[in-house]
Amino acid sequence: MIKRNIYIIGLSVLLLIGITGCSQWLDLKPESEIILDDFWQSQSDVESVLAACYRGLTEDAVISRMIVWGELRSDNMITGNGFPNARYDMQKILDGDLVPSNAYASWSSFYSVINDCNTLLLYAPKVVDRDNNFTLTDLHQVQAEAMTLRALCYFYLVRTYKEVPLVEEASINDIQNYSLPKSPEDTIINHIIRDLLYAQKYAKTDFGITAYNKGKITLDAVNTILADVYLWNQQYEKCVETANLVLADKNLKLEQAKYAYSHVFYFGNSTESIFELQFNENVQKNNTVISMYGSNANPIGEVSFPTTLAYDQVGTEVGAFSPFDYKVSSSVIESANDIRAKDSYALYGGKYFIFKYAGINRSETLTGASMYFYRSGTPNWIVYRLSDLMLMKAEALVELDGEANMKDALSLVNKTYLRSNEGQDSLSIKNYTTKFEMEKLVLRERQRELLFEGKRWFDLERIARRENSTSTLNDYVEHKSSGNTVSLGAPVLDAMYMPIPTSELEANPNLKQNPYYEETSSSSNR
Repeated sequence: MIKRNIYIIGLSVLLLIGITGCSQWLDLKPESEIILDDFWQSQSDVESVLAACYRGLTEDAVISRMIVWGELRSDNMITGNGFPNARYDMQKILDGDLVPSNAYASWSSFYSVINDCNTLLLYAPKVVDRDNNFTLTDLHQVQAEAMTLRALCYFYLVRTYKEVPLVEEASINDIQNYSLPKSPEDTIINHIIRDLLYAQKYAKTDFGITAYNKGKITLDAVNTILADVYLWNQQYEKCVETANLVLADKNLKLEQAKYAYSHVFYFGNSTESIFELQFNENVQKNNTVISMYGSNANPIGEVSFPTTLAYDQVGTEVGAFSPFDYKVSSSVIESANDIRAKDSYALYGGKYFIFKYAGINRSETLTGASMYFYRSGTPNWIVYRLSDLMLMKAEALVELDGEANMKDALSLVNKTYLRSNEGQDSLSIKNYTTKFEMEKLVLRERQRELLFEGKRWFDLERIARRENSTSTLNDYVEHKSSGNTVSLGAPVLDAMYMPIPTSELEANPNLKQNPYYEETSSSSNR
């Protein structure tokens, strides 16, 4: 199925391309008349294919998987107003019924982007000799962007499946071998790091246009992805070192509290954005987020936040497992009036529906009640922003242990915490005296700060990988639904990962199912 899904399609992969403020159609001959090598004649040809690589990440199939793989399986999401038939398999996942035939087990959309990047990396060097305007410096920059996008795709795949086929050749003819086996996780991670270290050398620091600085791969984006990879791979010192390279950029700043929601999630391309996928109302809408999270046309989205984890808009505790209004001790409570709870979800009809991304802004009445105003336009999708990176570094510092590291980690947590808890005292190190307590604090702060941004399941996976057990992961996930008799977490470590799609197994005899699903399938067939 990799062949079927990413086999070269002439250049018909290059359909409508563009990012905010820029869209165009490629005037190409019919697919049967295209000779790939003849296409690559000018710098504009290279830029067109690079734009298609970015465009591939904005497809509904990709965005929906970023949410399903990184958020839906976690404790942050339950059913909202219900799923249409096209998203029925999301409900199956929420019901704990995850099987290889589930539509969201499919990885083809990510491999399509990977193939676009591979094609670009194969042919772009030829253009240096054909177009004097396309210099070696230009080539290196394009390679940096394409290799980073490919690395990002593989990073999603390795966190989701653990082992996948490693394809670094463009699919351009019928004689290639498409029946590749899975590569070990460490092999894929090493290739990701190799690509990102290459990109470090040549990535641009500034494109001169805000939408490009946020919507294209910059050096900050390269280093942020690399820091995340190091954190996943438990290379904590390298994570801290790489994060520091980004934190040294004075152009990156946390938005002020009063503007944080509207600037980051409504307008987009904020001062704290590092890499976000660009959508345009007239070119391509972010249909996945609009339908799942909500909009002015339908404020009640398909998913919601568990009532067991929420508290209402005037601070009354509802759930004992909430990251908000969290009782550290009898005298210390975190996030008692945290604006991120109010800005992230809204109570309606007994459910807490998602407001983040769906809204324009929130205002409060004299009595403290929240009034919500929803967007009619389409939102960007943020892949990385500054607060995410700061909390990655905090997590790495805690794992490195030591008094100085713990203080530095708490300082980073306080920067994001105090922005959303104005007028409150700083979190004090005396209340978090052990590594265990600091780990839990960083995890709570990441949950509060990054709700619904596609991060939570991966955060829980990292804990399970460190502990070599899914016990803690399950403690969190099982709390999102009371009375459910089916496990919503992961009975064993292998169950954290998605199954290999049935269609891929049928098409590729060299693929083997992920161990947990191979065993459960065998058991069910007895």
